[in-house]
Amino acid sequence: MSVEDLWTTLALQYAPLLPTTQSLQWARHLLWSMVLTAVGLKLVARFYRRPRWLQPLPWLLALWAWVPGPWGVSYWLGLAFQIPSLSAAFLALSVVLHRASHRTSAYTDPPQAPQAWSIAWAALAVATGALLVLDTFAVFDFSMYQWGFSPAAFVVALSIALLPWLVSGTQGLRQTPVWTLLAALAVFLLTRWPTGNVWDALLDPCLWLVSSAYLLRRPWRWG
Repeated sequence: MSVEDLWTTLALQYAPLLPTTQSLQWARHLLWSMVLTAVGLKLVARFYRRPRWLQPLPWLLALWAWVPGPWGVSYWLGLAFQIPSLSAAFLALSVVLHRASHRTSAYTDPPQAPQAWSIAWAALAVATGALLVLDTFAVFDFSMYQWGFSPAAFVVALSIALLPWLVSGTQGLRQTPVWTLLAALAVFLLTRWPTGNVWDALLDPCLWLVSSAYLLRRPWRWG
């Protein structure tokens, strides 16, 4: 076997586990179900003193996401926002796990002080999303989205994700946006999910809008 044949065999054996069309459809239902469950839990926590019939809302939203075709919410969310990113999925998972581990106060959302790294990641997500939007109009001399397919983009993203650990040690890794970003990068490294582009794994239009709303609310809370 020649060197070229050996290299081809290794490349095929360790090819990225990119999703098939069928698995991508199932993943769309699963990921939107996770995201909607987290959204429902947040809404119920905010309106806990309202009627008790609001409490099943997260689970009804989760089931609705599995309804196929135009009757399902995943169909319309998919048209508007495609599929949630890995970062959004892990953020939703963190909300669900937090509620599950605090069942005595599962529908209460205690006030928390602003976390520096959470604000920093939200600002970074908003800035990156804005650059990607401008990239669709060919504003730059290079394609930022196309650069997301290169290993260099992954290295830069991983370096930024490790900054809290370098600055704050293990305390920085305890903040939810930090470990969710690292988890998303780890899954992307192993599978190249969902498209082989690091931007699709870390950011999506829905998460960009949520990050923008999060930043806009900060001045009101500080005041």
